Amino acid sequence: MAKEVKKPSKKREAVAGRVRKLSKKQAKGKAKKEVKTRKPFPGSFKLTWQVVKTLKQHWKTLGGIVLVYLILNIIFASGISNVSTTFSNIKADLNASGGQNLWHAAGGFASLVGSSGASGSSAGSALQSALFVIESLVIIWALRHLLSGQAVSVKLAYYRSMMPLIPFLLVIAVIIIQLLPVSIGATVLAAIATSVFTGTSVATAFSAVAFVLLAMWSLYMVSSSIFALYIVTLPDMQPRQALRSARDLVRFRRLIVIRKVLFLPLLILVTMGVVIVPLILYASSIVPAVFYVLSMVAILFVHTYLYSLYRGMLE
Repeated sequence: MAKEVKKPSKKREAVAGRVRKLSKKQAKGKAKKEVKTRKPFPGSFKLTWQVVKTLKQHWKTLGGIVLVYLILNIIFASGISNVSTTFSNIKADLNASGGQNLWHAAGGFASLVGSSGASGSSAGSALQSALFVIESLVIIWALRHLLSGQAVSVKLAYYRSMMPLIPFLLVIAVIIIQLLPVSIGATVLAAIATSVFTGTSVATAFSAVAFVLLAMWSLYMVSSSIFALYIVTLPDMQPRQALRSARDLVRFRRLIVIRKVLFLPLLILVTMGVVIVPLILYASSIVPAVFYVLSMVAILFVHTYLYSLYRGMLE
């Protein structure tokens, strides 16, 4: 007769099935090892080249999206007229100071960049912000489907991309809160630097150090939350879950991510400066139109760059 197999007792089963919980230090070490096994990020220039190839490959759909945004901005937010008014004031100041050299033109470009997005009225500013949010959702939706090999149209992108509007706005609200430290630091630094009574070198140096620390704090927080904008557009994704996933995504790689994120505005400013500064000197009449179009394209480039970086972190 075959021997009967004895079943383990319930107590022994519970002990065998118990999972040993890792300590905080062990969990951190395990997470670091997991990060090291992931594929390394592409370089900033390589990532830029990937963005250029994406824009070139899908230029009809993405260009159509930007064109619709450009027209809506002109009609509802008076975008190009605001740029024209701002540049007219900048040009008048340059002519009054006799600024006809490269240095003064670069200063005019910096003033134009600093005043971009400003509107003559609060209603115009609100409309520009609303259109920017809509355009961001449309671009993200289109990029997700285009890069997954699906064919989409401009009309379909505008129709179907508004579903995660509320979660997207909540993530933006979190990012605005995270930018408060650098905003407060900049306000305090400007107040101390321009104050007659406290504008000493010691006070200015102290406020400058405080500003740098606050800016680093904001940058540290935003460097992960910015990717939550792309995660929260996934189906059935909650804002808190998206923010937590974004933090896990950049964990132990935050410095590399910060370096690549900071490269983006530098690249855009240099590229726009190379185009706009010569136009200020030799063809100032077309500067508002060219700057306006470049600003619209820059929004598309920013989202494509950050979304490509986000996809690279997932690999």
